[in-house]
Amino acid sequence: MEFLQRTPFFRLLFPFIVGIILYQHIDLFVWSQIVILLLSFVLVFGSLLIQQPQLKYKFRWLYGSGIFLFLVLSGYFISNRDFSKRNFDNINKSGIFEVELIESPIEKENSYLCRIKTLRYFDRNDAKSSLGKAIVYFQKDSLAAELKSGDQLLIEATFNKPDAQVNPEGFDYRQYLNRQGFGATTYIPSYKWKKVSVNTGFSIFRLAEDWQKKLLAVYKRFGIEGDEFAVLAALTLGSKDALHPELRQNYTTSGGMHILAVSGLHVGIIFMVLNFLLSFLDKSKSLKKLKIVLVILLLWAYAFVTGLPPSVVRATIMFSMIAIGMGFGRKGQIYNTIFASAFLMLLFNPDFLFDVGFQLSYCAVLSIVYFQPKIAKWFYIKNKLLKWSWDLTSVSIAAQIGTAPLTLYYFHQFANYFLITNFVAIPFATLIIYAAVALLLTSSVPYLPVAIAFVLQWLLRILNTSIEFIHHLPYSVTITSIMDVQVLLAFIAIVLFAFYFNSKNYYAVLSSLVVVLAFVLINLYINYDSSHATQLIVYSDNKNTHVDFIKGKDHTVFTTDSIDVYKVAQNYWLSRKLNESGSFENIVYSNDFHDFCGKRICILTDESLKGKMAKQPISVDYLIVGNNVKCYIDQVLACVQPKQVVVDKTVSKWYADNIEKACDKNGIKFYSVAREGAFVLNFKD
Repeated sequence: MEFLQRTPFFRLLFPFIVGIILYQHIDLFVWSQIVILLLSFVLVFGSLLIQQPQLKYKFRWLYGSGIFLFLVLSGYFISNRDFSKRNFDNINKSGIFEVELIESPIEKENSYLCRIKTLRYFDRNDAKSSLGKAIVYFQKDSLAAELKSGDQLLIEATFNKPDAQVNPEGFDYRQYLNRQGFGATTYIPSYKWKKVSVNTGFSIFRLAEDWQKKLLAVYKRFGIEGDEFAVLAALTLGSKDALHPELRQNYTTSGGMHILAVSGLHVGIIFMVLNFLLSFLDKSKSLKKLKIVLVILLLWAYAFVTGLPPSVVRATIMFSMIAIGMGFGRKGQIYNTIFASAFLMLLFNPDFLFDVGFQLSYCAVLSIVYFQPKIAKWFYIKNKLLKWSWDLTSVSIAAQIGTAPLTLYYFHQFANYFLITNFVAIPFATLIIYAAVALLLTSSVPYLPVAIAFVLQWLLRILNTSIEFIHHLPYSVTITSIMDVQVLLAFIAIVLFAFYFNSKNYYAVLSSLVVVLAFVLINLYINYDSSHATQLIVYSDNKNTHVDFIKGKDHTVFTTDSIDVYKVAQNYWLSRKLNESGSFENIVYSNDFHDFCGKRICILTDESLKGKMAKQPISVDYLIVGNNVKCYIDQVLACVQPKQVVVDKTVSKWYADNIEKACDKNGIKFYSVAREGAFVLNFKD
């Protein structure tokens, strides 16, 4: 109760989050929203009408209940408002669109990814206003490389809805883009677009992008390149474009990726640097207030040059509140500050709640604030160096307590050497940020920045070498997976254990052990269910064919790319606790017949049946067509007689439609992976 009284923003935040989550699962009619709104007003004003002190105290819950319902409805309403902004006009329509780039292109392996908003749509008769934001992939060439934020183009395209979850336990790309405000995607060849103008109007995001490029150019001017530049750009300015996959993997498996995602750690370091540099203003109250104003302005200037990502914005809001508290001579209640920043962020964009970075950031901060002081007290250390080392260790342990469930759920891995990594990464990240600030501030001074750049390069080299060394240590990462309900159970257990250590309440520890038991029982159930399951899965993939024969925890995958199949299917294998030693067979140049659980299956991946005839077609239960094969189905059916045909996503729409027509004509069941998602066949025991 004392916690709720001291953290009023938690009392605002909790029902607001309930409303946001409610919107994801329940469609409230307008009349029901009006009823809830009227009920909240009745409860609030009813409580205000009670004048007698005893009755007012007895029915004090009326006011709280009314505010709770109002905030739940507010979260629901704001989520609904934001959802309407994601609508994309003229979806699935071919034509000419006038679009504007809202960010500079991001270079990919074979294309440039651009975030755009549509302005107009030209059909055969007229030009129409067209609203919506989309992800566009431009064919890689020299002209696409020169595109910039604010450029306005004419493109010939058909915008399509992004793919939803098409594979079991797969990534829901449509939901991911929708929550970022994008409602469509398309690919544009070089000959189907033309630059027509540039938006010269003011845009804070475009201005931030320009400043970020200027600061990155300073790094390059002083000879910082390659992996050192990639890490420095990500660590200080949040630009990750230069990070190649191998470097990302090194930081991910070693547990150091968090230092490359500009967030609370980086804003906190900048806050401390500014406090130190402006400490000469602490001499009087008026100067101290000036210092706080300067600190807040400079913090937001840093957020500005990083491109105003959500992680930096929420951290800047939090430290701005701390700075204001310092200016008024008050020690802010840290939990209230954290919840206030979260409330403001969600009020601006409720979809931040589902952002992985948002969740990890707040879980880490809350866990550090609560657990770190308690862990630090485990040992009393006088030596300053040892005490600093133990404090850093306690921070790392506290952060992992709060983030481990989410890390396992989203990324299916746990960095076993995170303590060693943090001992290296955090001190070096701090020194690098200090040196980078010094370089940027002195870049116009003769000689001095050259020396700073030299030191900065060596700091970055030592950091990268250390991270790579940790990455290559044996057992550096544990690969596993947990369900969403297990994430909830894990956090409930953490809260109950925390409550027990704080209050020594017997029922809290008993309840937490029951929750842990439920967590373990779910794991046992998944293992049991997997051991007795038999499945045939044809995965959905644009480029390759993957057919998975699963029996118990063992499985054999027939694939045209044994590396690509991991990207498509690994989440499912982990969720089902399948053995890692699944065998992989190449099917690029063969047409395989398989007997599996009493069913005969043919996988057709080339045109070897073209022009061939059989006296008696071979009867099969399932014919799987893939590997972008261009088959004439009548010729195939002359050799193979299936009960059902499954066409995967690699086959072009034209050939898939022809196959479907032939199946309808011959009374054969048809399944399109491109249209309906992965084909999953469960065999009964």
